[in-house]
Amino acid sequence: MRRLKIVLLLALIGLFFAACARIDMNTSNEAASGAAGGGVRFGEIAGYEVFENRLIVGYENREAVDKIIEKLGAEVLLELPKLKAVSLKLPDSVKNAYTVLKTMKLDGIRYVEPSYRRYLIEPVKSHEEILLSPSSESEGDPYYPHQWALRVLGAEAAWEKATGEGVVVAVVDTPIDGQHPDLVGQFVTGYDPELDVEIPPDTDYEDPLNPEDDHGSHVAGIIAAKKDNDEGIVGLAYNAKIMPILIFRGTEDHEDYYYIGDEYVANGIVWAVDHGADVLSNSWGGGGYSQLLKDAIDYAIENGAVFVAAAGNDHTDQHWHYPSAYPGVIAVGASTARDEIVFFSSRGDYLSVSAPGVNILSCIPRGSAEDGGVYGTPYAYWGGTSMATPYVSALVALIKELHPDATPYQIKKLLEETAVDIEEAGYDHASGYGRINAAEAVNSDPSDFDSDVYFEVLVGEHTGTWAVPAVYVTLSRDDGPNYYAKTDDFGVAKFHGIDPDDYDVYIGGPNYLDMNAWNLRIAEEVGVSTSVSISGESSITVLLSSSFSVELTADTTGSYTLKLVDAFSGEDAYTKDFTDSVSLEFPEELPGGPYYLFVERSATAGEVSFSGVVTINGEEIPVGTTLADGETEAVVDEYGGYGYWWTIF
Repeated sequence: MRRLKIVLLLALIGLFFAACARIDMNTSNEAASGAAGGGVRFGEIAGYEVFENRLIVGYENREAVDKIIEKLGAEVLLELPKLKAVSLKLPDSVKNAYTVLKTMKLDGIRYVEPSYRRYLIEPVKSHEEILLSPSSESEGDPYYPHQWALRVLGAEAAWEKATGEGVVVAVVDTPIDGQHPDLVGQFVTGYDPELDVEIPPDTDYEDPLNPEDDHGSHVAGIIAAKKDNDEGIVGLAYNAKIMPILIFRGTEDHEDYYYIGDEYVANGIVWAVDHGADVLSNSWGGGGYSQLLKDAIDYAIENGAVFVAAAGNDHTDQHWHYPSAYPGVIAVGASTARDEIVFFSSRGDYLSVSAPGVNILSCIPRGSAEDGGVYGTPYAYWGGTSMATPYVSALVALIKELHPDATPYQIKKLLEETAVDIEEAGYDHASGYGRINAAEAVNSDPSDFDSDVYFEVLVGEHTGTWAVPAVYVTLSRDDGPNYYAKTDDFGVAKFHGIDPDDYDVYIGGPNYLDMNAWNLRIAEEVGVSTSVSISGESSITVLLSSSFSVELTADTTGSYTLKLVDAFSGEDAYTKDFTDSVSLEFPEELPGGPYYLFVERSATAGEVSFSGVVTINGEEIPVGTTLADGETEAVVDEYGGYGYWWTIF
């Protein structure tokens, strides 16, 4: 039975790893991406909230997805051809789907991941009776004097140069009250990606009594509320147009809302870019690294759209919040009228800039005015990085009007370089480069900065024969944001729109809990670091390397062979004969990968036990196995021969 078990394990692992193509790590990425197969990256599910009945499959060959559909009994939920991905509706859980897929040969598949659940970044609503009364100082916008943020940002000076004319800002959020008196006339056609329905301009697309419409309306007002219309407030980019992209929908009982899923959001991002969005404003996020979302954001950036995202209201210093932590994104913190970072604003080494985010007066739907508005008006004071983010998006719109050909990176750098330094001197995790300065930004030239920086890190095992997916890559420096990415199926981590600078590059993993990781033990994870100077378009290749040795002793003298068996092919990769004890160092000429450790004998009579130690990356792991009477071979591992392979990079 033991031999049958090992043969079956080899067959299953062979099927899975047969999908891992050999890739010359010295070739360009274009050459690598043309190779068949690739180590399919399975998105992490442990510890994350996911849609249990959905699976996202990224592909190189669309026909390969049909095999998965048939095997899982799944249905196509959504096709995303521009991102080379398909969302599937499962009859079972994501975890069970992963288990099945790991027995398949996945040629033509780039990655498999769940659709993560994410959330609106909930605003901090003011419950104080803040004075709100019309003022003779601003007859055209009676509540303008209560918009402290516009004074701090230097809005009036900025308006002498730009107002957002001709620029479209996609508000990726809840529905928006398109009939609000301060917003009507400010819209272009929007999109509901879940229902695949276009939203006509100036439409209150969902029931205005649904309280969950408030968030998108508040964001839209900060950006583009009309000026001099004898109503309420004014937006920082009051001549820009709003494109609603609905990614949160209120439930039918009007008591809650739900995120529609990464696949629909990615579809909405692509639709927005294809239909003329210059800026995408995102006041939402959560955990879970999605390759699909990263591909969608890369699509936006590559097509000239600026992607702005809230850092979060978690207060903690973190780097796991997405989409704000993806490379190339302008991540935004929240500041006060005193130019201090508010307590709830998330800190992080991915933060770009900060903007006003406390007691921000803006629009809410007319139907929410009685219960949620100040003195029954369709306006409310809210706070949060959700409010800071649209101020940054609006300033981007002003810059886009003045410099329509500026790249997303140039605009990001202009915002950072013209920001008012607050909190600690220089770059810090609380405020980024500081609080944005509209008056200064519109008088600066983005062409002073490099047009774009694109950097790739290619990760392979020590011989460069195999690419290694699911490895975390960090670009770190002392003064400025750090950047994070994860290697794809071709072992490539891509960084769009980052700063030219000198970086320390840290590569670690793969995380042994990752469903796509070759390694089964934390001891098998490896780390390596290097330094690099980045400018323009460039790449580096980094090879991971493990140390692996075995000491094994038999309790009975005999004629034995210790073998390394390649889990890809099931073939013997290395053998060493012994009689009572043996030492083995992993041969450097062998490529990295998963290997079984077998002990073999020619005789069949008698029971023999083996014990010893495997030392991998400096950690000693007691191992053993037993050859029962009549058996000729057994696998060696820490569980007495259960059947686990060893991963060596």
